[in-house]
Amino acid sequence: MAIRFLTDSTSDITPEEARARGIFLVPMEVSFGDVSYRDNYDITHEEFYEKLVRAKTLPTTSQPAPADFLPFFEEAKEKGDTLICLLISAALSGTVQSAILAKEICQYESIYIIDSKEAIVGLRMLVDLGFRLLEEGKSAEEIVAELESAKTRVRLFALVDTLEYLHKGGRLSAATAVVGTILKVKPLVTLKNGELAVLGKGRGVKDAIRTLLSLAGDDLHADPRLPVYYGYSRDKSLCEELRAAVEEKYAPKGSPLYSIGAVIGTHVGPGGAVFGYLER
Repeated sequence: MAIRFLTDSTSDITPEEARARGIFLVPMEVSFGDVSYRDNYDITHEEFYEKLVRAKTLPTTSQPAPADFLPFFEEAKEKGDTLICLLISAALSGTVQSAILAKEICQYESIYIIDSKEAIVGLRMLVDLGFRLLEEGKSAEEIVAELESAKTRVRLFALVDTLEYLHKGGRLSAATAVVGTILKVKPLVTLKNGELAVLGKGRGVKDAIRTLLSLAGDDLHADPRLPVYYGYSRDKSLCEELRAAVEEKYAPKGSPLYSIGAVIGTHVGPGGAVFGYLER
């Protein structure tokens, strides 16, 4: 009888990493026209962005079905394990609802389903925190309670290289996108109440990073158990510049750069960069 973790592919935890850490990983799907791919299983992040930049319309993304969760739930039930599921924000996807339906079908009570209100590195850091709490000897109930509290303290700040994908996704008007592109505006975004929200904008990369750090505040009070996390969509260069600025201002302990997958990448496009941390 063990405590296991399950997450979905928007955590950007790779299948190889999941196997090494004993994480159950449920993939989301991305579709270009009539062709669907399981994120990071049938299509790599690199292949996804290559297709994205050539696509005339945005691909669609779809949540896992209850049947995608059932093999993991049934395995936990058979072994008597407790399963803690950390999933993409319910405001962005119906993944949480699919997991709830799968639990009802499985009829096993030792499954905890958490709407993380997050995705990408925000979701990853909650999975990492879950492992830290497990290493500290916490019970499943204590881990779930702390994760429910921690998800309200995740802070994510990002900048987007182009307005094109926010426009295609219906978050910006065509006029705003055209003018912004001419002026080389870089949108600044976050996940707020589980949804993608625009914080502001910067003129060019240096102004965008300076403005983003201003929005983040003068102090970074990160939980000492976790580093600052960084993510990028396709091209690392903007993320590396952002990380350098964050380290210069705050001097925090940082993590590697993590590639952002298809679901969030569809809306931010290539060249995006994010940093996030868990507020203590």
